[in-house]
Parts: sequence; structure tokens; C-alpha cells
Amino acid sequence: MAKDSNPDEYYPLRWKVADTAEDLYALHRGKVIAILAFLGVAFILLGFVLLGWGSGADDDDIATGPPSSSTPNDEDAAVASTASSTTSIAQPTTSEVATTTAPPTTAPTSTEPAVSPRAASSDAELAATEAGAIVEMTTTIVRVVGGMPDDGAADDLLDLAREIFAGLTVQDEQVVDEFFLEPQTITFRLSAPDLFGYNSDDLNAAYLPLIDRLAERAISDTWYIEVSGHTDDVGGAPGNQRLSEGRAMAAAQRLIQQGVPSNLVSSIGRGEDDPLASNETEAGRLTNRRVEFDVLG
Repeated sequence: MAKDSNPDEYYPLRWKVADTAEDLYALHRGKVIAILAFLGVAFILLGFVLLGWGSGADDDDIATGPPSSSTPNDEDAAVASTASSTTSIAQPTTSEVATTTAPPTTAPTSTEPAVSPRAASSDAELAATEAGAIVEMTTTIVRVVGGMPDDGAADDLLDLAREIFAGLTVQDEQVVDEFFLEPQTITFRLSAPDLFGYNSDDLNAAYLPLIDRLAERAISDTWYIEVSGHTDDVGGAPGNQRLSEGRAMAAAQRLIQQGVPSNLVSSIGRGEDDPLASNETEAGRLTNRRVEFDVLG
């Protein structure tokens, strides 16, 4: 009887809870399903937010960060497009720059050196030209002759002759060719039929003013001058040697008398050993009777 008087002992609490849940489910089944569905969707969305599901990035993307700038999004592409358009408007293209800065087309020029107006007209003239800086003096005409390596050296010698012999006619008869070497001396040559008498070392007074002009320039420029005397081959060689020495000495003394320091003047006789022309003719022999003033520095 005691068992029947207390029926709760045979109806445990868990059954009561189950019965209550069943009753609630029966009464509110639609609401329960809705709540459960809502909770499921909420968990799914939370998973997307926390784990980045659905972002399109794999594990490497998550580890290394956001996509690189090499694949810009639409906004980046629009900015780049705008910048590109601005650049293309502000700066001309390469072809346009080349067109505007290219120099004008000019005709090709020859690389061959210009021919000097003093060049020899023939091989025979070139072969006959005496090399060196040579100034031949007479009382009326001064001739600048000899073979020079270039027009610059020839012009310098011509200017010098015009300065020293101002008032006289100075003729430019130089020959320019690269065959000739740069001269180390300047030779002022005094050669005339009446410069010396036969077998004499007395200078004709008519030619003394030419020597005086050389003396004036030698003093101003401190020239060292070597005076050489020459003869033709008439007579014996020993006598011609003594005669050439006397002629050189006479010309050197004239320089010293005009004020050139004696230590800057020397004289030498060369006899008949250095002819300019053939001694077979009278004209040639007259040419060989001469004195020369070699400026050495």
C-alpha cells in the first residue's frame, strides 16, 4: 500500500522533463525549428568571419597576406588607367621625340685633306725644291722659297720676311708638301752677281742695308746667327776655302758692328763644297758666290 500511496517514486524527474519537452515541441514545433535553423545559420556565418571561408584564398594566401598588387582590383585598374592617360597626354611618344630632336640631314663631307695652294704642280717641281725655311734677299725683291711641311709654317715665315723687309717686295714662292720636315733653322741667303768682286771678300755696300735689317731683328729676338761663306769651283780648293772664310767673316762683322753681341754670331767658310747651282755655267757660278745667315734660335 505504501507503494501505491506515493506514485512520484515511480515517475522519475527525467521522465517529467521529457514529457514537458515533448509537450512543448508538440505545441511550439515551428518555433523550435526556426530557432534551431537560426542558430545554425549564425554558426555558419561566424565560421565565415573567423576562418575566412568563401574568400577565395587558399592556405598559402592566408599565410602570406592579401593578394599582391600585381593583380589590381577594379578600383586600382581605374586609377592606373587614369595615370596612364595623363602620362600619354603630358609626354610625347618616343617616335615624336626622335622626330623633333633629330638634327637636320647634311650632305656627307670628304675626309681627305684639302690640297694646299702652295702644293707642287708636278713631281719634277717637288723634287727640285730645296727643303727648309729659306729667304733669298736682293736690294729690290725678297723671295720666300723652300719646301715646308704645311701652310701654317709657310705663313709664319712669310709674315716674318714681310716684317723684316717692310717696304720691299716680298714674293711667296714656297712649296708645301707633307714630304718636308719641320725646319729647325731659318736661312737668309744673300746671293747676287755683284755681292763680291772676283776673288774678293769685300761686301758690296749696296747690300749692307739688308744685313742691317737682320741685325735689328736679331737684337730684338736674341737670335744666334751662324754666317757661312761660299765660292764657286774656279781655282784651287784651298784658295776657295780661305776666300769663303773671309766672306763669312766680313758679313759677321757687319752684324756685330750693328749691335748684335759677338757671342751670338759665328762664321764658317764652306769653300766650294756646297753649291746651289752647277758650276758649269757663269750664272751658276755667280749663284754659288754667296753668304748665308742661319738663324739657330
